[in-house]
Order: sequence, then C-alpha cells, then structure tokens
Amino acid sequence: MNYFYLLCRRAWQGAKLSWYKKLVRRANALEASYAAMDERQLSQAVRDLRQRAQGVRTMEGIIPSAMALVREVSRRVLKMRHYDVQLMGAMALFEGNIAEMDTGEGKTLMAPLAAFLHSLEKLDSCTHIVTANEYLAQRDAQWMKPIYDFLGMSVGLIVPGQSTADRVKAYQKDVVYATAKDIVFDSLREPVRKRKTTLADAILRPQTEMEINPKYDYAIVDEVDSVLIDQARSPMSLGVESNISPQLELYRKAHELSGQLLRGDHYRLMQDDQKIELKDEGKAEARRRAGGALRLLPPGHRWERYVTCALAARYIYKKDQHYVVREGKIVLIDESTGRMMPGRQLPDGIHQALEVQNGIVPTAELRGNYTTTFQTFFRKYPKLAGMTGTASMAAFEFMTVYNLAILPIPSNKPSRRHLRPDRVYRCVKHKYAALIHEIEKNHSTGRPVLIGTGSVQTSELVSRLLQQRGLKHEVLNAKNHFREAEIIAQAGQEGCITVITNMAGRGVDILLGRGIAEKGGFYLVGTDRSFHRRLDDQLTGRVGRQGDPADCLFFLSLHDDLMKYADRKKIIRLRAKTRRRRSEAIEDPKAARLFEKVQHHINKVTSQQRQKIFQSEKQREKLRQQGLWEDWMDAN
Repeated sequence: MNYFYLLCRRAWQGAKLSWYKKLVRRANALEASYAAMDERQLSQAVRDLRQRAQGVRTMEGIIPSAMALVREVSRRVLKMRHYDVQLMGAMALFEGNIAEMDTGEGKTLMAPLAAFLHSLEKLDSCTHIVTANEYLAQRDAQWMKPIYDFLGMSVGLIVPGQSTADRVKAYQKDVVYATAKDIVFDSLREPVRKRKTTLADAILRPQTEMEINPKYDYAIVDEVDSVLIDQARSPMSLGVESNISPQLELYRKAHELSGQLLRGDHYRLMQDDQKIELKDEGKAEARRRAGGALRLLPPGHRWERYVTCALAARYIYKKDQHYVVREGKIVLIDESTGRMMPGRQLPDGIHQALEVQNGIVPTAELRGNYTTTFQTFFRKYPKLAGMTGTASMAAFEFMTVYNLAILPIPSNKPSRRHLRPDRVYRCVKHKYAALIHEIEKNHSTGRPVLIGTGSVQTSELVSRLLQQRGLKHEVLNAKNHFREAEIIAQAGQEGCITVITNMAGRGVDILLGRGIAEKGGFYLVGTDRSFHRRLDDQLTGRVGRQGDPADCLFFLSLHDDLMKYADRKKIIRLRAKTRRRRSEAIEDPKAARLFEKVQHHINKVTSQQRQKIFQSEKQREKLRQQGLWEDWMDAN
C-alpha cells in the first residue's frame, strides 16, 4: 500500500471519494423512511440493523442504512443533521484513513458514526476516540453521549486524576474518550502496578487487583497531526522518584556558573535540536569555578551535567512560554496545544534547574522505568484512523510510520476566509504599534477581533498594550484556562476583542454573534508565525467556518523567535533595503517567504528527530522479541 499510495495518491483519492458519494446517495434515498419512524420504531431499526450486520460478509450493503439511521438519530437527539461531506468523512474514518476536512466542518459528529459502523462490523469491540487535550475529551464525550445512548453504545471518559477503579470502568465501555497521553501512560502504569502488588496487597486491599486492560481494537485520533506528529517528538517515559536527594547547593552553583560561561567559547547552543553542548574549554572552566561543590556530587553524577542543565534552563526554556510557575511549582506548557501539563517533568535534571532558577526548592528527579513512543504505541491498533484539517503537509510521514492514507473531504460550503499577505517589520516595536492600530481600526466597525499569540508571555504583552489604549478585552491562556468556555462563548459577539494562545487553536468552535457576518465576520490578527505551519493554519481555521466571512493577517518582525533559525545574511540585506522606512512594513515579498523557508527547515529537522526515535524503538522492539531486551533496561 505504501508505494502504491505515494505514487498514485491522486487517483486513489479520486476513486475512494467517488465510491463514498455513491454510498451517500443511497443513504439520502433512505432518509425519508427513517424520518417517518417514531422513537420506538427507530430504536427497533437500530436492533434490526445489528442483527442484519451479523449475517453479512461485507459491510457494503449495511453502510447506507447505518448512515441514514445515525443521521436521523443525531437530528432528533442533538438537533444536528449530518451533511453529506460528514458522511463521507465518517466512511474515511471507518476504513482506517485520515479524513482531512477544513476546520469548522463538524468532524466531531463523524466519530459516532464511524464507531457505530465498527461496532456493526466487529462485535464486542471498543473504539478509542483520542483527542488533543482533556477539554475536548470531556466536551465531546458529554456532547455525543445522547447519540451513543440511542444506538445502545456505552461511553467512557478518561481524565487526569481518576482513580484506578474509575479508569477500569471507563475502559470497559464501547467507546472511550481520552487524550493520547492518558492512554499511553495507562499502558505504561499497568506493568509498574503489577510489580508493586504483593500477595499481602491482594488479600488486604483487593481493589488493587483491578487491572486496566483496554481493548486496542480501533482508534480515531482527533487532530491527528497534533497528536501523532507534533506530540511525538520525544519518547513517553513513566518515572519514579529517584532515591538520591536533590543537592540544592549543586544546582545553585551550576545556575550561578551558567551566567558566567560564554556562548561559542565554552558551549554550543544548537537551535535546531534545542540542546546545549559543553565544549572542552567549557568543561574545564566549569570545574575550575566549581570550588567545593564537587564534593557534594552523588555517586555516578557528573558536574558537567548540572552545568548543562543550568544552561538549558537559562537559555532554552522560557518562563510563560515553555512553563509557568503556579503555587510554588513548575508546570510545563504543551507547545502544540498551549495547555498546562501538571505532574510532568523535563528529564535529566533540567526540571530541577528550572526550579532553582525560579527560587523553588528542587524536587526529586524522576527516573524513567518504562518507555514507549507514540509511533510504537499507536501501531498496535489493528485499525487506526484520524481527522484534521492540516494533514497533507505530513502525508509521507503518516504513510511510512503509521500506514495512514489521507483523504481530502470537500467542504460543505465554499470558504470565505480571506488570508491577507503577512506584514513584516524591521523590529518588534513597530510591529506591535501597527498591530494595535489595526485592532483599533477594525474594533471601531463592531467586528469581533481575535488576536492569536504564540505564548503566555506574548498574550500578556499584547494585553498590556491594549490596556494602555483603553481597549476592553479578554485573555485566554494557560493561566486562566478555567474560564475557557466563558471566554470562547463571548468571543464572536459585536466589538469583542479576545487574545488567545494555542489553547484555542484546535477543536474550539467560536461562533459569530447575530449580525456579525454582515459586518465582515471575524478579524483575526497573528502576532507571530509558529514554528510549524500547521499551527498557523489551525489558528486561521478558528474563523471563517461553514462559509462565514473572515479576514486573517499576521504581523511579523525580523526579530521574532523564528528568525533565530534564518540565514543572517538575508536578514541583514532586508534591513539594509528598509533603513529609511523603519516604521513601515517591508514591501519585499522575500521577507514573508523567509519565514516560510524557516518553517520548512524546522519541519524537516523535527521530522528527522521523530524518524530517529521511531527507528530506535523498532530496534528495541526487535531485541525484545529476541529476548535480548527487558523492560527494566529502559530505566535511565
């Protein structure tokens, strides 16, 4: 399939979509008959269809009836009728493909139909619907539950903080909503729990005998590029606290020393890999300045490790971008979703270095006992599918790693989203001045304005600038995630200004208020380009949904973080051309293309990193099958 798909992708996609359209036409012909049924008759129709499915060899004759039936159920219990394109998207999911649909096309409603089709095809099976974050898992499970209930399917929900008993019950349901990380970590926790359970535990605490044994039959991954691509850059490791107490004085001395070492002379900062490497001169200088700290080193620990961690904490990991400080703890932020990840730690002592840098007593390091990767874990599902609006950019990786083909599903209505050319300025000061002016101009017309930022820090900066101009607004970032539903509900109303991070980038529906479409719809402005173009596309996808009008404009500068990866000579030439017009946007189209080239370069580098992880895990699995690798070897 791999080579055929990659060589004949367009022809294969055309043939598939043509077949789906035929099935949809047959489903449309059955719609009136189901609409004429009362509730009792419709419930009987569900039971009859299940009986029919048991006696057929192929699903082709069952699919149109199932489509029409679920469409009618959804119309009655949710007041939402599947569009034809949603039925086509559900077919793509049922067949184990990626349904690529424009944002706002109603991908959430496709999952119940695909899960129902799978339950007809395979009795006593379970469907895992994997979401990009906990908010979407809870929202979709509650939202879609009436459909499942009518179809006779039970629904489970996995969220952080659940007890083992609740998780066991949830995994026994027909459909389970959860984030990818929850499902992966549950698979890692089970062998750890079994190792810790003794005979005395089994007798005195029988509840510990409850095992989490999910059925890995079928997975539908929502926002599949975010989950299987963006979040797959590093292995998933389940850690336990190290028995070595963290040495506060060692971390403090390393933090002090990190500010004295010189980049280039003592260490290398590798932007592509986000890593620090001490040079021989740096190692010697670090030991020379260490003083009595070396006597505090635990057995087996190297002083250079503490110094490298301190350098990474100082120069790579930024407060309010990569992490926030809450209640005296370092809480990491997921860069792809903009959400906090409580309970997670950066590896190899970097987390402790961040704690010391922020005046927090360092916690014990977590040592990885069991490790897996998203690439390895999701390949265990016999059937895997996904849905997103931005999959094509990673088509090769989806096919070679996950054996997932992409089917672009047409939009229900023509898009009226207008993407304006990026405005690039020489410096950040002039960029933000132009940004605020553009916001004021559109706010005065009554259009709701959405301001997309790349970090908590940037969102707070824009908020301060708006306050200085007396513009009332709301801010949605990782620090006030508890107000997410409230802020999103008001964002589309007349004259509203909302500053958002990536939190509102995926799966979030921001509805227009009454009369706003006549005024031009949403006006979205971006403060910078993300490292990955898919995240930018997801941001613009928050507006102009289902044929609504919208305008999108990004304000950039040659001092943005993305330009750290750019060719310095090209930046110097662009600055030289605009020396006399410092406050005006650079008119040369090469400026905007420079950002695109950098994004392409970063995508290439991160793809190579994921391929290395994948190949390493394949080698480890091969050794495990040969009996040459045990799970305890994953430690450290």
